[in-house]
Amino acid sequence: MRLVGLAACAGWLVVVVGCGDSGGGAIRDGGGGDVPGDPGDAGGGACTTAAECGGAVCDPATHTCTTVVPCTGHAECGLAAHCGADGTCAPSVTGSPCAADGNCTSGESCTGGFCGCGGQSYAASKVPPNVLIVLDRSSSMNDAIAGGTKWSVAKAAIADLLAAHGGEIRFGLALYPGQDQTCATGQSCGAGAVFVDPGDATAVSSINTFLGGAHTCSFGTPTAEELTALESYAGLEDAGRANYILLITDGQSTCNDPIPVVTALQSQTPAVKTFVVGFGSSVDPVELNGMAQEGGTAIAGGPPYYYVAGDAASLGAAFATIAGSVLSCSYTLSGVPPDLDKLYIYENQQPISRDTAHAGGWDYDAATNQVTFFGAACQALQSGQVTDLTIVYGCPIDIG
Repeated sequence: MRLVGLAACAGWLVVVVGCGDSGGGAIRDGGGGDVPGDPGDAGGGACTTAAECGGAVCDPATHTCTTVVPCTGHAECGLAAHCGADGTCAPSVTGSPCAADGNCTSGESCTGGFCGCGGQSYAASKVPPNVLIVLDRSSSMNDAIAGGTKWSVAKAAIADLLAAHGGEIRFGLALYPGQDQTCATGQSCGAGAVFVDPGDATAVSSINTFLGGAHTCSFGTPTAEELTALESYAGLEDAGRANYILLITDGQSTCNDPIPVVTALQSQTPAVKTFVVGFGSSVDPVELNGMAQEGGTAIAGGPPYYYVAGDAASLGAAFATIAGSVLSCSYTLSGVPPDLDKLYIYENQQPISRDTAHAGGWDYDAATNQVTFFGAACQALQSGQVTDLTIVYGCPIDIG
């Protein structure tokens, strides 16, 4: 059997119902019987389908079996045949491309653009995660670094992050301290505010617009207080997707200890993981390492376990790495698989096994109707290594 080749693009893929191999051996006729596999057998009489032509096709114009019928589309090839990549018609087998059921062999149907044994065709869409950017805007962010101030460099790096990943990550924005855009109101050891809720692409313009008019504040660095306020923030209580905080700070917390708060966020249901970016040389490495470890995002091989940035290039690199690590490995199906034992998944034509322990492979969540990948299977999707993601319901396909 040939691979039903379906490439994922723009966050979408096609799920095709597969079935057993119909190629080779005797050719099935329209009534389900077998006819000899010899193109010459039907050459002396009229034909109606390629199944009567033993490896050739039935020219729909002359109703004779022939090996060469030029084509530009499947409809020109008659029954049980399709238009090949070389611009000529060829007999169809399971997995052949098609425009209608008639292009497929007897007993198969055209599902999702490919011949198969019939059934449901699912669409599957990526589930973008929520990422709330939590930006420290204490007065020290006005300090000069290469390329401007930490404040101007941070805003530019965020704009670049949104431009690169705003279509696949639901970004939001919180600033602290201060309760408004210009920081006219606020208090020491007081939380800031969420100014843009995590959302789809429309949130990108809202974040850029807000940051364009935002000012720094002189109320200290109340990191713990800001994170505490986010424990009850509904925008990160989305059970249908992953939820993250991306914290960027340039100094030590001036009020309470933020590490226990990060622990509490990670322990919530659903969990909220915290990425930590230390911007500049005035941070407290012990505090930031503890936050990264408790936040479930510690860099392997650390310390440092948090992301270290001192200029525009290193801040942009940190953002790019973090964005790559949160890209979705979950797909919502448009139909519900009746039997998970008949769900087969392939990455780049290699079978991926189900793993209910979530160490690798994939698993299915009936509550959300989502397939989620884990371990190396997820990493391959996030890194862009997977160019062909195929999900087949019904029976496995024979790769190669």
